[in-house]
Amino acid sequence: MNFGTLEILALILIAVAAIKLIILIINPDIWYTFIEKLYSKPQLISIIALLLAAYVLYLIINSGVTIVEILAVCLFIALLMMVGIAQYAGEIVSWVREKDHIFIMKELWLYTIVWLLLLIWGVQKLFFD
Repeated sequence: MNFGTLEILALILIAVAAIKLIILIINPDIWYTFIEKLYSKPQLISIIALLLAAYVLYLIINSGVTIVEILAVCLFIALLMMVGIAQYAGEIVSWVREKDHIFIMKELWLYTIVWLLLLIWGVQKLFFD
């Protein structure tokens, strides 16, 4: 079997998801402990995740996938995630309403800017290339 970049990235996702599911089935506390440690420094993990996301984006783009195709896949993933969190919508909306909108936007400024840049890039490719 000849694995290219996209196949390797898919294999990484498959392996991590399989490990997570196996651990959750066998002993969820192991997973929860791992997650608590992983997210104990949210700013650090955010920077690491952003750097990894940028690297994966670079690899995907260099594999010949366009930003428009990536955004289309993002829509699919967003809808799939919506299925998973829909049952918790009431709790999520209540939590968000408890917070100050400006506070949330200040906390998520980097995330918001990254998405905005990706969307602008997509619009540019769709309408101006």
